Amino acid sequence: MERIKKISHKGKEIVYVDYSNVKNEDEMIAIHKAHLDFVYRDNKKYVYIADYTGSYTTPTYMKEVYKSLQNNKNLIIKGAFLGVSGAKGIILSSVISVFNLKFKTFNDKNLALDYLVSES
Repeated sequence: MERIKKISHKGKEIVYVDYSNVKNEDEMIAIHKAHLDFVYRDNKKYVYIADYTGSYTTPTYMKEVYKSLQNNKNLIIKGAFLGVSGAKGIILSSVISVFNLKFKTFNDKNLALDYLVSES
């Protein structure tokens, strides 16, 4: 799936997940599952950036995310999110709180990438 790939920033590998402009629940879930398959193949800890600009999340999609985080939280070092505001921001805040993850939202892709490769 072209919406998931590895990119490099300052010599470090980052998983890039592109949900941008997806407004269909089935497609959101398909991208999420492809993301999981992608990282399970490597079976190593990773950082990732997800672009939700112009996308639409649903309760069913969020249930899939919660379920997968329960099973693979140990693989995630940290995550950066683009296009997350309003209701999506509130949902992400609850995910961060429940799973105690190093997730942050950004308006600028380069700032997000810098965060992912930083030591903090």
